Amino acid sequence: MAHYNFVKDLNEGKAGEAVFFQALKTLYNAEFVSDNNTNSHDMILHFPEATPFGVNDVSFEVKTDVYKRDTGNMFVEFECRGKPSGIVVSQAEWFVTNFKHLKEIWCIPTHELKALLETNHFYQTENSGDIGSRTRGYLLPRKSFRDKFFIIREES
Repeated sequence: MAHYNFVKDLNEGKAGEAVFFQALKTLYNAEFVSDNNTNSHDMILHFPEATPFGVNDVSFEVKTDVYKRDTGNMFVEFECRGKPSGIVVSQAEWFVTNFKHLKEIWCIPTHELKALLETNHFYQTENSGDIGSRTRGYLLPRKSFRDKFFIIREES
């Protein structure tokens, strides 16, 4: 993440999750079911009616992009500290990136994102996270793949 400070980044991530939940609560009457402190998912939300995410209980992996400027990319982590992480270990039904600076939340079914990553040759970064974390990830050019995502614009 942008701060290279785990605690600060974790707090930004939790704030991003709250923004995402509030958006879905406003748009679709989403109800919070649970959060999760493991790698499987970040939260489960309940939808009382049909939504783009489905109905009933749905799991989400929520990432927050905290860069102050737009790089044009979506970072998708796949390894940290020499171990599989991020998209590789997530069991969430949906993968979400909250672009704080753009006031946009990009959502895609996790299996579709995994297929997109497998069928394209995206640039892979090295040492992207906190100093010493050896975080690796893909840089997905957002403009080229915008049509694959469900995008929620935050109200200003």
